[in-house]
Amino acid sequence: MSGINESATGKSWQELQAAKQTERESRIPTEWKLKKEDFPPEGTVDLRPFVKAGGILSPAELAVTSDQYDATSLAAAIAESKFTATEVVTAFCKRAAVGHQLCNMLTEIMFADAIERAKDLDSIFKSTGKVAGPLHGVPMTFKECFHFKGYDSTNGYMSRVFQPADKTSPLPALLQAAGAVIISKTNVPQTMLVAESHNNVFGRTKNPVNSQLTCGGSSGGEGASQAFRCSALGVGTDVGGSVRIPAACNGVYSYKPSFGVIPMIGYSYSGWTGSNTGIPAVTGPLGHSVRDLSLFTRIVRDAKPWNFDPAVIPNIMELSALATRKPVVGVIYASGLTPHPPVRRAMREAVAKLKAAGFEVRDFTPPDFLEIRDISEQLFTLDGLSYPRQEFAKSGEPVVPSVQKIGFLDLPRKSQEEAWQWNTRKLGIQKQILDEWQKVGCDLVLAPAGPHTAVLPGDWTSDIYTVAWNVADYPAVIIPFTHADPALDPTDADFKPMHDADKQNQDMYDPELMKGAPVALQIVGSRLGDQQLLKDAELLDSVLNGAA
Repeated sequence: MSGINESATGKSWQELQAAKQTERESRIPTEWKLKKEDFPPEGTVDLRPFVKAGGILSPAELAVTSDQYDATSLAAAIAESKFTATEVVTAFCKRAAVGHQLCNMLTEIMFADAIERAKDLDSIFKSTGKVAGPLHGVPMTFKECFHFKGYDSTNGYMSRVFQPADKTSPLPALLQAAGAVIISKTNVPQTMLVAESHNNVFGRTKNPVNSQLTCGGSSGGEGASQAFRCSALGVGTDVGGSVRIPAACNGVYSYKPSFGVIPMIGYSYSGWTGSNTGIPAVTGPLGHSVRDLSLFTRIVRDAKPWNFDPAVIPNIMELSALATRKPVVGVIYASGLTPHPPVRRAMREAVAKLKAAGFEVRDFTPPDFLEIRDISEQLFTLDGLSYPRQEFAKSGEPVVPSVQKIGFLDLPRKSQEEAWQWNTRKLGIQKQILDEWQKVGCDLVLAPAGPHTAVLPGDWTSDIYTVAWNVADYPAVIIPFTHADPALDPTDADFKPMHDADKQNQDMYDPELMKGAPVALQIVGSRLGDQQLLKDAELLDSVLNGAA
């Protein structure tokens, strides 16, 4: 796919933006569009109740798309003929249409194709009496950075609009073969290196839980999609926290695997295709339960993806024996930046619940997370962000504020020798974490998902609590746990900052603004111990959230 510019197309980036957004709008059926009076009043915080606006979804459709079902139970209900694939997919397409009009989370909308595919699945079921696969009729959404034949893969770059892909990426193709129905792609940030979801092609995505706060990124459109329940299961990517930060911001579940577990081959790159920074990106699911994260992983691994992606490691999950255990839990309360009061309370309450349930809990002291962030930001910008700069120049589009604010564009290109030096420091961090893991004797680590809950759009500029585990290449699961509450989480009058960055982080805390914001926990497993982590995370979730 070649780039574009005004001289080649005769159109400015603003004209291309308008044309792209008109195309997106045209893919929502007229009868699914909200009227002016259906939109919530300006300043409305929680947008989720407005799914009922305009009466677009019937009571039955509201029920099937509600929290009565996760992907696992929905797949079972379809297999038991409680619903047809067409009923389920149509309901989720309607819900996604409403959610998008309120929150702007969808990019390439595929409703028409999805409903046709659902009809095909119903025909297969009717003629054979069997489902087409374990995800038969389950609606899914994918982060923008995956190819789907016939649809653009812009990754938020204006230079890549109106250049539809000629084939579908292997991972979504694998899931489609398992019966999943993809209804849309979801929004991302410009450059894909920001914990926000704002670009010139599609605009900024709102957080459905608290519309005044960020939805996170870079899989922020997917996080918002799951929070509004636009699909039963979503897929994102993560190189610094990009499935975990959106899950935390929007109050949903997610899983960042170790590198080599889930295939990424053939996805739509947002940088140089041959680059190897030393911190590999991974693909992971976002959804409504830990068992859904496990379902996704099991289906993908059952397809033997090492047969088409040479980066996937065979047998690491297939031949390992799972322990039924009460894992020893290491705990990180803080590192680098002092978390905001709601996060500190969540950690205290979680530890108390685990201890009350008989879990052994031990303190875990990692390397300074700010030091790890110093390393990761240099490795992420080895090229001085020459790829994004090239794409901006093609179309003439400006840099959006959140990309400017995170500061990566200010970091210089590194020489090959400097890259080796930074990677040497990264290896040193990996060794320190491994040594601490052995010293503590833990099976898991419980840590904050971030130094705060969702903050104002563009303000989540420190990924230190998530990127540490990308640098170490340890798998991690996010589970929603509680919500910010001004009565329980007042401003800490006794707070004494460790340094300027700590003060700046704490100064962002506003108890009233963040009222009701989801507070998540991060559960980290040992490297390539993904299958055991998912099993252990389901146990911890049942203790912490009272799940059955």
